[in-house]
Amino acid sequence: MPVIQLKYSKKSGFIGVSVLLIAFLLLLRTCLVNYYVHDIVGAIVFGVFGAVVAAVMGIMINARLIPALRGDVAFELDEQGMKDFIRGITIDWKDVEDIYLQPARTSSMLVFELKFDSDLGKRIHVLLRWVEGRDWEIFNRVIAYFDEVEGITREED
Repeated sequence: MPVIQLKYSKKSGFIGVSVLLIAFLLLLRTCLVNYYVHDIVGAIVFGVFGAVVAAVMGIMINARLIPALRGDVAFELDEQGMKDFIRGITIDWKDVEDIYLQPARTSSMLVFELKFDSDLGKRIHVLLRWVEGRDWEIFNRVIAYFDEVEGITREED
């Protein structure tokens, strides 16, 4: 079977960085306004919040946007199992009991239910926000690959 590789989502990377950039700029503006009206405590408080948001934005750029722009692989399926390069998780197909999609408001999660309790628990959640593609399409590809590797035949309703 061919290896399926799904890349980081550029769209999610740009949106995440854009939201943080807007928050940073608003905090910076508020910090400067407080400084100019001689509200030093307010300037310090908003400056600290701005620095935290800037640090988170730097982490987001480094961990999500740069890999997306380079075309790095975020998620891979092969004959042995699934590899989530975002969180550094590898799951062997032989350990998987069931796979399902847990929808959420902004992004769904693939849930791998294992046959045993691992270090990460019995259920491993893989957030699809940072993976390129539609959540249902990714889920269907994972299920089809899992079924083919394990020799499972599903009846359609």
